[in-house]
Amino acid sequence: MTNKKTKVYTTSIARANLFALIITIPVAALFVAPYLLFWPATVLINSLDNILIKFIPVLILGTIIHELIHGITWAVYASKGWRSIKFGIKWTLLTPYCHCKEPLKKSHFLLGTIMPLILMGIIPGLTGIATGYPYLLLFGIFFTWAAAGDILGAWMLRKVKRHEWVADHPDTLGFLVLDEK
Repeated sequence: MTNKKTKVYTTSIARANLFALIITIPVAALFVAPYLLFWPATVLINSLDNILIKFIPVLILGTIIHELIHGITWAVYASKGWRSIKFGIKWTLLTPYCHCKEPLKKSHFLLGTIMPLILMGIIPGLTGIATGYPYLLLFGIFFTWAAAGDILGAWMLRKVKRHEWVADHPDTLGFLVLDEK
């Protein structure tokens, strides 16, 4: 990555986790309030009993899918495709990650950043509201929380100009903005 000037935008996993905690109630309210306008509360409450049995497998599989969605989206726009995508786990934090090894246009990087939020959080949550299926609602709520770091990353991208190239930070949550590719 040779360039004239690089701006660094990063945040810590601890800050992302704190942000996830802060948005817990607002996200739940954002999904649950409209759900309760159309469906009886007892349907949602009764589903909570069974959710714990299914939670661990859904968490593990969902986390893998979340990272795959980042990778698939970024690979579509990366000039080297899948060769530019790296998956791993930061064992000290038990945090899986997906890393794109080449710079992307801001819009492409942003899309790859928020795609898991859209596909695993917003769409299932809204589908749960529309259909009254409480497990989809709860899935959407959980994976919206799980995208807290992605939401922070998207928020940091607001300062980046449309023409600038963005490189995923290799070591922490964030990115580098390159003056030129």
